[in-house]
Amino acid sequence: GSLPDLNNIQGDVIYLFPKKAENFVFFRINNVTSFRTALQSFKPTTAEDVKDNLTSIALAKANARDASSVPTVDIAQYQIAFSRTGMYFLGMNEDTGDVRFDNHCMSDDKQFLGDQRQWDPIFVKPKPDPVNGSVRDDTGALHGVITVAGSSAETCTKASNDVIDLFGSSITVAGGKPVEGRARPPPYKGHEHFGFQDGVSQPCLRGVVDSHEGQIQVDPGVIIMGYPGDPVRDDPTTKVKRPAWTKDGTILVFRKLEQSVISFEDYVQRNGPRWREFIPGGDISPPLNKQEAEDLFGARLIGRWKSGAPLAKCPFRDNQAVALNPDLNNNFDYYEPSDYYCPFTAHTRKTAPRNLNPYIDAKFLESGSIVRGGLPYGGEVTDQERRDVASGKPELPRGLLFNCYMSSLDSGFVRQTIGYAGNDYWPITSLVPQKKGQDPVLGSPPVYTPAQIEGTSPSVKSGDRVNLQLTGADGATFEVSGFAEVTVKGAAPPPGEPNPFFVTSRGGEYFFVPSVSTLTS
Repeated sequence: GSLPDLNNIQGDVIYLFPKKAENFVFFRINNVTSFRTALQSFKPTTAEDVKDNLTSIALAKANARDASSVPTVDIAQYQIAFSRTGMYFLGMNEDTGDVRFDNHCMSDDKQFLGDQRQWDPIFVKPKPDPVNGSVRDDTGALHGVITVAGSSAETCTKASNDVIDLFGSSITVAGGKPVEGRARPPPYKGHEHFGFQDGVSQPCLRGVVDSHEGQIQVDPGVIIMGYPGDPVRDDPTTKVKRPAWTKDGTILVFRKLEQSVISFEDYVQRNGPRWREFIPGGDISPPLNKQEAEDLFGARLIGRWKSGAPLAKCPFRDNQAVALNPDLNNNFDYYEPSDYYCPFTAHTRKTAPRNLNPYIDAKFLESGSIVRGGLPYGGEVTDQERRDVASGKPELPRGLLFNCYMSSLDSGFVRQTIGYAGNDYWPITSLVPQKKGQDPVLGSPPVYTPAQIEGTSPSVKSGDRVNLQLTGADGATFEVSGFAEVTVKGAAPPPGEPNPFFVTSRGGEYFFVPSVSTLTS
């Protein structure tokens, strides 16, 4: 029918796994025959199973005398997905209908995605092909990933070890061990390492999940292949078609995002005292204290307070009541084209602008939605580490094991990364292009080519449109058009400028999550 089959969908695509720990077992297949034999004994968790698990947890909470006496419901949940190269290795040669996935590994798109730093070795292919893609080159490729989520670290570790034992010598685990994500300890549970509540805003699939007030709703095919909203299914002119076996499947994107937490904290602490330069209206009574000022500066980078309360509803101070109420924490708009309360560049506004009428159709915005999951990795920052960093040592590695789901790479993850976060002119709020800047979380610093003006500087203000014609010593002429950003000699730049960016991609991969029936067959 027009709605996905919850018993045929693997993993936490519709309902996110309830979890305190999650292991990603990246692997290469050594022997196809023995792998297929082991796969027959592998039991993936379905969306219906996840719904039942969530119900069990809710009942345990409802029946407890108080919050401190809620029993732990011991749960392990499983999902398996395959890279395009892994599918070829298994003999699955028919295209999925996703043009990017069918041709490109993430290694091919490293530069395209703006990743400028070194990746972890398990994600690096020795011969990427940015133009044509390298999915048919098996050298150094990952074949798949088994995701194991647990209600505790102990449960997760045992479950992932059991899965590795099940597949035995038929696979080689990349890096020799799983990549481990763990929820942060209280009082930071549910918060990523910068301190912000994660996963507050998730799209709701129409007809499948009851929405909260203001929650973004999307057609099921935006996330699950083969249903209304799937751009391949819905386009009658496309030459590419979805094979029947892709129905109830989805695309999984994994990215390991390293966070420079101490540098971020220092950046916020340095800029917080300048709060009267960025608070709406220029002042507030009573005035912000030191912590409130720093929290406001951080909230204007992210678009939400650390509690999860949206800046659009709470532009001056955090509001725990709004943050904790699911019918309030997504029930807002950004009042385009104004950035009075929330900057255009705030992370949540760049990646989910909600309303860009009349310039961008609401259905187009819906079609770019993704379901996000993942957990933090790495330990908590200690006072000793802060002292070490102050003396010149590097921060210890920590960050987010980001994963997300969508039916189309280019409509979902790629659009959000390139078309939204890395697009200086997004969100569009005028017929005339207006430079807003990069997403401070997912954006990338521009690579400048230094040049010097002979004589007096032109009379240009920040934001002015500028057309330059430059001539090199070899006689070549360059024409450059854009928007000026001017800093007068000796003047302090605005709060937050320049943005040094505190998130570094350490690699990842694209995977196809087959339906249970396709996995079985």
